[in-house]
Amino acid sequence: MGRRWPFLWTLVLIFVVLSGCLPQSVTVPNAPTNLAASDGVFPDKVRITWDAVANTEVYKVYRAGNEEGPYEEIASTSATFYDDGSVTPGVIYWYKVKACNGAGCSELSEPDSGYAQPPTGELPPPANVAASDGDYPDKIRVIWDAVPGAMRYQVLRASSATGIYALRSVVTTNSFDDWNVVPGDIYWYKIRACNDAGCSVESSADSGYARAEVPPPPSGVSASDGTYSDRVRVTWNPVAGADYYEVHRADSESGPFGKIAEVTGTSYEDRMVGLRVRYWYGVKACNANGCSGLSDVDSGYADLQEGGGGGGGGGGTVPGIPASISATQGDYEGKIRVSWSSVTGAAVYQVFRSDTEGGLYSQIAETASTSYDDTGSVNPCKSYWYKVRACNENGCGDFSAPAEGWCDTRVTDAPADIQATDGTELDGVHLQWNKVEGADKYEIYRSTSPTGGFTCIYGCKSGEVQTASQYIDTSAIPGTTYWYRVRGCSEYAECGCGGLSRPESGWRSCTPPSPEMKSATLQADGTVSVEWNAADMPGDLPLEYEVSKYALYRATAEDGPYTFVMEVTTTQATDDPPDPGVGEKVTYYYKVKAYSTVCGWGLLSEKAVSVTIQG
Repeated sequence: MGRRWPFLWTLVLIFVVLSGCLPQSVTVPNAPTNLAASDGVFPDKVRITWDAVANTEVYKVYRAGNEEGPYEEIASTSATFYDDGSVTPGVIYWYKVKACNGAGCSELSEPDSGYAQPPTGELPPPANVAASDGDYPDKIRVIWDAVPGAMRYQVLRASSATGIYALRSVVTTNSFDDWNVVPGDIYWYKIRACNDAGCSVESSADSGYARAEVPPPPSGVSASDGTYSDRVRVTWNPVAGADYYEVHRADSESGPFGKIAEVTGTSYEDRMVGLRVRYWYGVKACNANGCSGLSDVDSGYADLQEGGGGGGGGGGTVPGIPASISATQGDYEGKIRVSWSSVTGAAVYQVFRSDTEGGLYSQIAETASTSYDDTGSVNPCKSYWYKVRACNENGCGDFSAPAEGWCDTRVTDAPADIQATDGTELDGVHLQWNKVEGADKYEIYRSTSPTGGFTCIYGCKSGEVQTASQYIDTSAIPGTTYWYRVRGCSEYAECGCGGLSRPESGWRSCTPPSPEMKSATLQADGTVSVEWNAADMPGDLPLEYEVSKYALYRATAEDGPYTFVMEVTTTQATDDPPDPGVGEKVTYYYKVKAYSTVCGWGLLSEKAVSVTIQG
């Protein structure tokens, strides 16, 4: 009998397992997925939703003021959504959710942010405005927290914390790169959040600056050794970022070095030299931020190249070599003046000309003077080379060193002080710049980036001639920031064009003009009929930019405040203002502003119309 008990217990155990009477193992649920918080859908709450998780008994909802936390539990629910009614409209909150059962709770879900819709026209100012401090060499980046309900942001800039903040740009993101800055200068920024109902007050200010960088010293400095009799030619390699170069000279390798010239090219001819006197030269590269250190130095000197022709005249001796020969370089229109020093014993001087320094020289004149004006077939800005020799009854001496000259002005400078309007004009972006010496016309270039991609928009095609130092870009799309560069050119091809100006940004206004009020008339039924002139956008804009409606505002004082009354699509509205009390008299003032679907609301009319009602 005892041997049968193990068998019976085995049968009982199998029965219990098959009937499910033993406890089953319970696992912790997975973290909820696809968490989403509503963005301005409701005026008084944020709705949080997520996907259902298997084996979940309850969900715990957590909230934080920013994405990093800390997160605090605010609710538990068995549903897959939760309405957070303890929120401030317009403030962004971050949410996470856990799934829980008897075995425990999951990890927190991925976060998502949400906010309740802010009251219309009551946008809060952006928070955490921050401008970069030397992070970039050519711009200042300004960032701020996004404002719920904002459609765009106005970026304001001043040169000091308490200065006048002017509109710098309008953007649709919560960042702005200000390229129009001087590296090293400090600028202050404030931001307004805007939508169709208006803009917030200005944010708190923050300052920033672009890193000031100077270029490195030039390399490859070389001074000519006896190549010329009247000058030392100094050359060097170009330096990226350099706007101009300073040439320094000393009487010895150890100095001291003093500045003798500023040039924009990569060569300089020092004509203030003595024959067979050695000088030492160094060069500095400069831009708006300053100059580099002095380059490695090199020495050079001037020397006679073609031998002497003897001493004074008489006794069968020919004259010596003319010294200090020079030719004017753009000093005159239509002529080149060649000058030289007098030579003892010379009766006349013969003037020779060539198209190249080392080319064939042909005689063009003979004169007893020590100067000659070459007016014969000289093309504007073309280089000609001159040599002179002195002659008497015994013959002619050796030729002088060559001298380069040209007539008319070669255009080399870039336009300075270029300015572009920042949203102050409806008809386009207005440009102006300083005139360039020798320039008869200008070319205007445009890009959507300050660092490249510039395309000529006017002055580069046949028939396009821009002679004035100002231009209106009517092809600019309103609200889009462009960068402009300008260069001046001569009407003569060989006189060329100067360099491009520095980039300058500007944008065309998109704000509808303020309507001009016409009249306010009291009707027999006590209503007021208000009329105004249409506010027209420029005719070159597409139809979607046109004014589509108007908003009427009313006040009991001419200076306001003005309260919204109604919207209409015509230039007339009928208002039913509050009746004054018996024996009382009230004057109502009216103004209007225009609305464009693309550009939003404009400003209220400058002047109001009024009507007085007697109670």
